[in-house]
Amino acid sequence: MNTRERFQAVLNFEKPDRLPVIEWAPWWHLTLENWRKQGLPAGFDTVGLQEHFGLDLMVQSWVRPTNARTPEVPHGSPLVRDLAEYEQLRASRAVHDLDAVDFEPFERYREQHERGDAVFWFTLDGFFWFPRNLFGIENHLYAFYDQPELMKRLNQDQLEFNLKVLDCIFDRYEPEFMSFAEDMSYNHGSMISEELFDEFLLPYYREIIPVLRKHNVKVFLDSDGDITGSVSWFERAGIDGIFPLERQAGVDVARLRREHPKFLLLGGYDKMVMDKGEEAIEREFARLLPTARQSGFLVSCDHQTPPAVTLDDYALYLKAFREFAAEACR
Repeated sequence: MNTRERFQAVLNFEKPDRLPVIEWAPWWHLTLENWRKQGLPAGFDTVGLQEHFGLDLMVQSWVRPTNARTPEVPHGSPLVRDLAEYEQLRASRAVHDLDAVDFEPFERYREQHERGDAVFWFTLDGFFWFPRNLFGIENHLYAFYDQPELMKRLNQDQLEFNLKVLDCIFDRYEPEFMSFAEDMSYNHGSMISEELFDEFLLPYYREIIPVLRKHNVKVFLDSDGDITGSVSWFERAGIDGIFPLERQAGVDVARLRREHPKFLLLGGYDKMVMDKGEEAIEREFARLLPTARQSGFLVSCDHQTPPAVTLDDYALYLKAFREFAAEACR
């Protein structure tokens, strides 16, 4: 099987010849700085690193509503505080400018994708993520109560932008899956209630997901933290799966599979054991094996590889991963 066939088999709960050996997230820059001191050649981009390590290629295009005209503010700080400031941002074409969108990673690897040697996936800002980036972290959580109509206006505009982006994508490419960036959970669960989800996010998901279904694209939600209690919300919205399934936040993939047997999983491998030696690395893969054998589970490091992991540690991890990928399909 080629790379695309393996992914499609797992995404359809079928059995491939082996599991894909992947990294869904770019490596942490601090990790790469350490690895270069340990002998990693410089100059690789994310896909180049995948090729260097012999991974199955995942090529991502993240289509953001912001662009080069968007003012820079410290992480978590507000870009807008009210409708007037938002309208000013829109008028300056600093958000939702379709002319600023490009799919350079897809263009660069189109040939590999057509051969079956790479999968394409794209990311759109979701309906928790987009207003949070505009309001800032704290103001966003107040805005559900203090500025509900503006919240809905933001998400209606984001929906319309995302639908236009889908037209551009599906005119040119056939991605295997996509994700909505949300990050709406932390290590004790969701940052909003189910009632807020139903009012402020669900209506927009129910409009866009049928469009994705028409193109046979599997839909993932990207949220860090403990997403266990909110998976049923995402299922009601029509979402097919979730990542990164962070072990440190208490996410248990076996429990998720028992409670949501047709929900796709991506990630799940506890990044905190990767520097603990060969036995610990293999033990973590053994923990995931029963769930992986059921298919519908793209195993990967649950988030960016920590800087404590050396190149030698990572070589041990990849060796164990390749053995696990074969064992899961026997």
